Parts: sequence; structure tokens; C-alpha cells
Amino acid sequence: MSVPMLLTPLETQTAEEHKENCASYVEATAISTANYGTGNELLEASPSAGCKPTLRQFNVRLQTSLAAEEQLALTGDVKALGEWQLSRCVPLDRLDELSWQTTVRLQSCRQIEYRYFVYVEDAAGHKQIRRWETNFKPRLLLPSADQESTQLDIFGVANPEDATAQVHRGWLNHEAIVQLKFNGEKMFQVHDIETFDPQHVRLKIVPVEQTRGLHVEYSKQLYGQSQLQAQPAHGVSYTKGDIVIFHITLPLEQMMLQSFRLECYSSESDELLGSATLNASQLTGSEGLLQLHIESSSRPGETLARLRLPYVLVQPYRYSPLDFKNTYAHYWPSSWPNLDVGHRGNGKSFIAEAPQERENTIASFLSAHGHHADMIELDVHLTADGVPVIYHDFGLRTAPPGKQIEKPDQLEYVLIKDINYELLKRLRIFSVINGKVIEYPSHNAEPRPKHRIFPRLVEVLQQLPRSLGIDVEIKWPQRRQGGGSEAEQTIDKNFFADRVLHEVIQYGCGRPLIFSSFDADMCTMLRFKQNLFPVMFLTQGETKKWQAFSDLRTRNFMAAVNNAQAFELAGTAPHAEDFLGENAAQLLKQARDQGQIAVIWGDDCNSRERVKYFTQIGATATCYDRSDLHMPESKQRAFFNSSALLAEFEGQCRI
Repeated sequence: MSVPMLLTPLETQTAEEHKENCASYVEATAISTANYGTGNELLEASPSAGCKPTLRQFNVRLQTSLAAEEQLALTGDVKALGEWQLSRCVPLDRLDELSWQTTVRLQSCRQIEYRYFVYVEDAAGHKQIRRWETNFKPRLLLPSADQESTQLDIFGVANPEDATAQVHRGWLNHEAIVQLKFNGEKMFQVHDIETFDPQHVRLKIVPVEQTRGLHVEYSKQLYGQSQLQAQPAHGVSYTKGDIVIFHITLPLEQMMLQSFRLECYSSESDELLGSATLNASQLTGSEGLLQLHIESSSRPGETLARLRLPYVLVQPYRYSPLDFKNTYAHYWPSSWPNLDVGHRGNGKSFIAEAPQERENTIASFLSAHGHHADMIELDVHLTADGVPVIYHDFGLRTAPPGKQIEKPDQLEYVLIKDINYELLKRLRIFSVINGKVIEYPSHNAEPRPKHRIFPRLVEVLQQLPRSLGIDVEIKWPQRRQGGGSEAEQTIDKNFFADRVLHEVIQYGCGRPLIFSSFDADMCTMLRFKQNLFPVMFLTQGETKKWQAFSDLRTRNFMAAVNNAQAFELAGTAPHAEDFLGENAAQLLKQARDQGQIAVIWGDDCNSRERVKYFTQIGATATCYDRSDLHMPESKQRAFFNSSALLAEFEGQCRI
């Protein structure tokens, strides 16, 4: 398959790296064979065991009908059901609008796990997962001595005692997602307000040529109504301050050939006012800004308005295919207590009265664990040579070897993205606290390995006990409302996400682990690239401490909740400042009513009284500094320090 290459490789493989990658794939194959055997359950069955081929009929009832191009399929843990692989699934036959059926020859003596999913097929024959059953445990088919047996199921309802359907969107395989984002304050520059009023307009994205596997949806982000849906005939109403995201799914092989029209209708008369054309070839990276001219439909050649339209392109996870066996993307049982999360381990370091262990080091993470933290939060950057490392800020203050530093203006500031990992380990590290310059040991100068700054993500995942959960925050600079950005970023966003995912999938499985990011698009990427781990949208909300970001989705808690609903995130990680008023408990209830978690963080959490307060108002978890000082006195052990609980996460480790 020829895949359009929008990513810029930041590194080339050495022979040793190539051998290592090959070895990992061989190992993965061996694991797969160990789990599933040869896959041919009929040939493997021993006659003495009493196993006979049995025709199993699967009948499924849908609660809503499928679109004309959608199909229903079945997959499971045996070869006849495709061994959880998308390409080897079993299609079902449509009996009527809501009923589907298929018959499969299976062993009579073995227990079988299976799931249903909805898919579409593109022109090249590749399947796209539209929706799939995401119950924590797959369906179970018990052994049967009958020559023929029938299974009656309801799509999404795996537990007869709970009629709530558990169905979510799939992950990307041979397709990509393009999102066009009306998420800012000043989108249009209008030439004639009487002819084109952006306060009263309807917007619609129309493919110039329709092809199989191309699907356009939108999210208008309103509480309880933000989920993706089909566009109305005359577009989506839009006015300044609205958040409208167009979500386009398209086959990879056809992506660069696609063109679209942005049509603008009058919200009063449904009259087509004008349109702009955009080509997929204009998407020159994982994210960017399109400059579009809205041309009049009645006066060709006349420009009604100019539009600055941000986009993000989400490509499939590049390293290894995922499957249907397990998902933890929405696994956070309501029976779990409020969890205690150690902020950067045992808390911030480069401040007065800092903890003994430096923040974001293995020693700090272990200190929080030793004081019964259930999880720790850490911050991930990518170095210039593509190594995921742990550090909070986008850059660091440093100075040449041997130079005497007395004043802050003698220090240089460098960004982690511009430094190779081996150089990063050698750099001198400084902080300025209350106007005073303080030097800390560099990575290479620290004799105690667990206390070294800039640990690699893989080292953290390998050395922390699995009973310590991890919140992996992906650091990505945000544009500010008043202009400018937190930092420059030149690394491709898909590349960044894939590098981190690769290490987490390989080494972070088998434990509670969740992703978070202040970047809404990074959250979208992490959500649609994989199906193993939950994703939270991290926000600073309405605060007096920092300047607001330009993306309207970041401005307040409810905007974050709406965005999480739109793209099926597990929930949000809001700033504590949003919950110091009288309506705090009600805000958290509104998130829970949408099935979302809320992990509260911030300096306002840093006392035992505040930890107790956030627990009482309904926070899912509280993230704070100094577990050694602020952990509830009555707590005797970390919640995940339980073999039974950890056993629930073993299903992650299969790749």
C-alpha cells in the first residue's frame, strides 16, 4: 500500500535499530502464537477430547439501523472468528433493518470470546471501524454439545443484567482524520458586512467527489449535545464564540486526491452566500492554518470574506496494529475511590521549600508511592533525536562548562526539542528562585541513578512498580489569547504522539495508565490512534494565574467537558481554581452525568483540608504536591496495591 507521507522523519534507522525493531516484531509474533496457538481450532481438536465441529449461529439485533454503506461483523479469539484482527473478521448478513446473522463452524468443547463491530469498506477493500462493542470483558460463548446452536445478542449489550449499550468509535487503521476547527474568536475577515455576516451563517463541508470510506461529520460543542453527527442539509449554524469542529474521515490512499468546498449559507433564508475550495494537498503537516477566500455565489470572482481556518490531521499509529481483544480507553469503574495523584512525583522542585527528591525523577515517583499515592503525574517531551524524556518545562536554563554564573541574565535558555538526548544529559541545569541563581546536578553529574534529571520514559515505565498508576502528560505548547506561544515546536505532532505511544504500549501495559494534554488536538490524536488507554483533556480553565489560551475549548470546565464528549475522551483534568465556588459539586456532577472522570490539579490542592474538600465535592482524583505532607492520615496503602486489581490490567500486554 502506498501511504502519502506528510510526516518528516526526524531520524533514520541504524542497522542496530533495525535489528532491534525486527526482534520486537518476532517477539510479538511469538507472544501472539502463545496466546492463540496456531489458530486452527478444528485441526487442533483431539478426537479423544470429544471436540466436534459445531455450527454456531450468531443473531444480532441492533437498537438503531445502520447507514447504507455500513456493515456488521464479528471477531473473536479463535481463527474462525479472525483472532481479533480487523482484516480477518466475519461479516454478518442483513436480515432486515435491525437484524443480522451469520453461521460459523466452531469447536464444541471450548469457551470462546467475541465482539461485534460496525465497519465500512473503502475502494481498496480496507475496513474502517465505525463503532465497536467496548465492554471491558468480551462476550462469552460457552461450550455446547449440540450439533447446532443459536446465539441471540443485542449490539452493545454484553451483560443481560445491564441494558446500557457500551459502544464507541474505533481507532484508525487505513484511514486518516482531518479536523477543520472553528474554535477561535476572530475567524473571518469580512469585506462587506451587509452581504456576508459571520454572526448569522451556516457552514457545511462538501466533498467535491464522493468516494467509499469518505465521511464528513461535525461537532457543535454544547453541553450534552457535542457528539459527532451528520451535517444538516443547509449547514451548521455558527456565530462568533461557537465551537464547531468538522471531522472528516478519509482513506489514506485517496487522501491527497480529495478536494472539499466550504459552503456558507444564510441562517435566515438558507441561501448559499458563497464558498471556498480546499484541497487535501494544502495540508502540509500534522497541523496548520488554511487561508481561504469565501467567494460570492451570485457574483463570481468577488471575495466576501477571508477565513483563517486551523486544521489538524490525525494519521494511524505507525508501529504495530492494534486489535479488538481488550480496551481500557473508558475503564474507570465508579466503585473506585477518589484517588491521590502525586504531582510530578512528590511535588515541584525548583521552588522554595521543595521536597528532597527533584521533581519528575524516578526517586520522586517512588517517594510518592512510598507515601501511598495511587498514581503519579509526569511530563513528557521529545528530544531532537526522538527520545521521550521526562521534564516539566519546554526548555531549561543552562551555561557553558566552567563559566561562573552570578546573575540570571548570564544564563542561556534552550528548548528540549532542539537537543539530542546525549547532549541533554551533559548540560548544566539552573533555576532562579526569588532572584537567586541556583545550580542543580546535571544528569551525568548525579551519582544516584534514580535521582537523575531527564529520565527516559522507557526507564520510568520499566522501573516503577505496576501498583503505581501513571498519568502521562504530553507537553505541547499552546498559543495564547493575546498572541504568541508558550514555546516553539517544530517536531511533527503525529510523530511525537507515535513515539510516546510506542514506548507506552511496549513497556507501560499491565498497570493503570492514562494520557493527558493541554492540547485538545493531541488528545484527539491519542484517542483515535489507539484503543488501550484512556485520554483526559487537561485545562487551566478560568484562572487569574495565567493568560488564557486562544483555543476556546480550553477556556472553562464546561467547554472541556463538551470537547471530551465530542471525541469520546475519558474525561478532563481541570484546574482547581474552577472548583472553589458554591457550584463546584454541581459542575462535577455535570461531568459525571456525561460518563466522564475529572482529575483536579493545582496549587489549591496542596493541603490535607483541600484534598478532603475535593474528594467531598466529587472529584475522581486529586493531583497535588507533597504526598509526604498532604496524604490523608488515615490512608494505609495505595489503592492499586492489590494483585486482584492489577490482574484486571494484564489484558493490555499482548503486543
